Amino acid sequence: MKKLLMLVIAAAIGYAAYTNPDLDAHQQAISDQLPGGQYYSEEQNLARFSDLDYSNFLIASATKDTTKMSMVSYGFLGRVTVVDEDWQPGQAP
Repeated sequence: MKKLLMLVIAAAIGYAAYTNPDLDAHQQAISDQLPGGQYYSEEQNLARFSDLDYSNFLIASATKDTTKMSMVSYGFLGRVTVVDEDWQPGQAP
């Protein structure tokens, strides 16, 4: 019974790690919250999101603004939630 429980826990952690959102998923979720919906090139996106710091915690991930030191979004099981909906790329504190 103990081995079965350990196997289930290992499978749950493995699934959470496999579905952990990457930086692109966070950027897409944040972009969906921004007004405009314009197309940006890859270089423009790099400049827009240069203030974001991506943290990977194996089963969850988060982005934070390096200038304001506040969390912008977090992700778990393939879903990204934007916490700071007022955050704008390149915004001064």
